[in-house]
Amino acid sequence: MGNDMGKKILVTGASSGIGRSLAKLLAENGDSVVLVARNSEELEKTRGMMKNPDRHICISADITDTSCYAGLFDRAVSDGKKLGGLVHSAGISKVTPLRGMSPDKISEIFNINFNAFLILVSYYAKNKYSDGGSIVGISSANAHYPQKCMSVYAASKAALEAAVRTMAIELNDKHIRINAVIPGAVNTEMTSVIDKDALDAIYAKQLLGCGEPIQIAKVIRFLLGDDSSFITGRALYADGGLLGQ
Repeated sequence: MGNDMGKKILVTGASSGIGRSLAKLLAENGDSVVLVARNSEELEKTRGMMKNPDRHICISADITDTSCYAGLFDRAVSDGKKLGGLVHSAGISKVTPLRGMSPDKISEIFNINFNAFLILVSYYAKNKYSDGGSIVGISSANAHYPQKCMSVYAASKAALEAAVRTMAIELNDKHIRINAVIPGAVNTEMTSVIDKDALDAIYAKQLLGCGEPIQIAKVIRFLLGDDSSFITGRALYADGGLLGQ
């Protein structure tokens, strides 16, 4: 990516899926990565897959616990180098039919997919943690092409996109860009729990078939880098050509 290499990027959900692929890609491009997830063992596994593993920091944290944020960000910059990017890749997707709807189930999905994103952004924007840079949130094609019994998940991702558009105005004063990526169905641990026939039906709607985490990671890397310096407040589709139902 040329002259924008060598940034420090904080990535949530770095223990699997898109987050893990992104961490490996960033390391290959010369960035240092702050890997964040709850599972410390899987985080260390990710770091072991990365180029120059000693350059990267693993922080085991539950980002639904708001009391962890100050310590998390303090540790992320404890070497004296501020953050140059943030990616919220952590998330959950749960089938939630109306008959089983409850405040707790709604909160569980929103806390990780949306609420955590807002708090992460608010901390990243503090001068002690960053001097600008780029933020990327992960949305979902589900917010645009709805599926049965996925109303809460779709709403949490639609809320993220709305927040990105609004926060871009405020963050511009701090020289921070913020965007979202809208993946289609991708071959990750999250999709592995879906019934195979149902998953095949979803993939069949995508012109380019099943997506892989590295394909989404490359789009995120573009939004983090200087090549996307004229893009903010937007949501970029990476859905394999999911053009209709």
